[in-house]
Amino acid sequence: MFRKKAKRNFISIIYTLTVTLAVGKWAVYMAYLERGYKAIGGEYCLTFMVSWIAWKVINYLFNTLENLEYERRCKKRRNRTAYWMRNNR
Repeated sequence: MFRKKAKRNFISIIYTLTVTLAVGKWAVYMAYLERGYKAIGGEYCLTFMVSWIAWKVINYLFNTLENLEYERRCKKRRNRTAYWMRNNR
C-alpha cells in the first residue's frame, strides 16, 4: 500500500511540474514578447493556476482509475458468489 501511494504521489508531482514548467516558460516568453522587457505580471498567476489545475486533474484521474478497479474487483467477487449459490441449491 505504501509503495502504491508513493508511486502515485511521485507520478503526480512529476506530471504537475512538467505541465507547470512548460506553461510557465511559454507564458513568460509571451509576456516578454508583448512588453518588450522583463517584468513580473499575470503570467505568474497563470502559472500558479495551471499548477493547481494539473494537480487536480492527475489526482482525479488516479481516483477514477482506483474506483474502476474497486468496482471490477467487487463485481468479480459478487459473480462468483452468486454462481456458487445458484449451483449448490
